[in-house]
Amino acid sequence: MFFLMRFFAVYLALSWVYGRYIAHYDTLDPPRTDPFTREVVYEVTRLASWLGYETDVKLDDHLIYPAAEEQTYDSIHLNGLIGVGVEEGCNGLSIMILFVAFVLSFGGNAQQAAWFVPAGLVFIHLANLGRILFLAILNVDFGGKHFHFFHKYGFTAVIYAAVFALWFVWVQGILNRRKSAGV
Repeated sequence: MFFLMRFFAVYLALSWVYGRYIAHYDTLDPPRTDPFTREVVYEVTRLASWLGYETDVKLDDHLIYPAAEEQTYDSIHLNGLIGVGVEEGCNGLSIMILFVAFVLSFGGNAQQAAWFVPAGLVFIHLANLGRILFLAILNVDFGGKHFHFFHKYGFTAVIYAAVFALWFVWVQGILNRRKSAGV
């Protein structure tokens, strides 16, 4: 029970801070894409360039094309074609918050958490960059065929599986330390 209370307290607090961060950019006049999401866009375009794609970024594309209120995004273009629009829900921060809330709530050695949490965040970030890049490639090289399936199910499952694997490693590490300590 204490785990759940800590989990929800950490998760809600971090989500509230994140929500305030996003709201700041959504309510600017004109609204703009937040800096973290924008950095994700630039990192994906650098990866695409390394793979040989000609890349371009359209900043604040939500101002050009109709978008839902409070929806801001930048677009990634590969070889002159739109690859994908990246909005705040695509930047990986929400899943990172979930990961941090679990690790901090489950407990364990603070020194190990001090390296495991940042390492996990980097792992999630890299997995998310790969997810966005492959979605853009799917759109450009395969005419968007199966884009919806991979966006909604395939790569979502991959990201959550990656986080679950990190949680598993964390829990197993704690249980193994307790077992070896005779607790």
